[in-house]
Formats: sequence, structure tokens, C-alpha cells
Amino acid sequence: MNNTAVGARATEAVDFFVEAVEQIPSASWDLPSNLEGWSIGDLVAHSTGTTAKIVTLVEGGQVQQGPADPNDWRSENPVAQLRELAGRLHDALPSADLDALRQALMTPIVGLSIHTWDVYRSQDRPAELPEALLAFCEQLAESVPEETLRRPGGFGPAQPVPEGASATARLMAYFGRPVA
Repeated sequence: MNNTAVGARATEAVDFFVEAVEQIPSASWDLPSNLEGWSIGDLVAHSTGTTAKIVTLVEGGQVQQGPADPNDWRSENPVAQLRELAGRLHDALPSADLDALRQALMTPIVGLSIHTWDVYRSQDRPAELPEALLAFCEQLAESVPEETLRRPGGFGPAQPVPEGASATARLMAYFGRPVA
């Protein structure tokens, strides 16, 4: 994968997330998400932190290790916050050293893609990852050893996949998401 592709996947993942958040009805923010113990608002706040991590890396800044704490990323206007982050990403990409950032960006891009699917799933809305983003996520899934992927704090066990499931559904099931 070339460096331009990594930048394109980062942009695609962020845009996919912004689009998902724009479609959340205001009455749904406090409803439970498909992630146990998290509301849809918690999921969006956590994923906004992941978006900020991608942007900060591309801008050349330092990021904290580990998952983003939803309490650090709550906003009165999450769509405006995400649009601002998307704009910063767009501005920073032309001068970013994507060769040096390729490895650091892979996990947050995949994580944001999975959580965008979670946002849709939490509202019983179908979502398919864009083809290039799906291939990017599949590449990471194939490259991470099973014991690393399933370690505590990582992904749960792979879930059953119904016959005829889409490639996105199969990937989400691999990452421990129920898709049936």
C-alpha cells in the first residue's frame, strides 16, 4: 500500500464517520449502542477521540496510547467538532510524512471504521464500508496475530456469520461484532 492510499483511507474513514454522526436523530444520543455499557453518545465521543488521534498523527503531534476516553471528547455540537477535525486532516495531509506514519495510522483508521459501523448498527441501520476502506481493514485483520487481536482490551471472539453475509458483515463478525 502506498502512502497516498493511507492518507486516502484516513480521509475516507473520517468522512464515513462524519456522515454517520450527521444522521443520528437528537433523541437517539442517550440510547444504548451495540457496545455493552455505552450509549450512542458514548460511542460517538470515543470515536471522536479516535478521529482526533488520526488528525494529530497526520499533523505531526504526539498522541496518548490506548483507547480514547469518551469523557474527553463530549461536545455540545459533535458534528461541528467532527467537521473541524476533518478540515484539519484535509489541510495536514499534503505535507504529512505518511511513509513514517503508515503503521501508526493503521489501527486508528480500522478502529474508526469499525466504530462507524457500530454507530449505524446501534440504530438498526445497514452500513457497508466503502470498498477501499474495507480492503484496508481486511489487510490489518489478516496481518495481526490472533492472540494479539483477542488479548484483553482487544476484540472479542469472532462471531457467527449468516450465509450470504456481505464482506463488511463478515469482517465485523471477525472483529467480534454480532451481525445476525
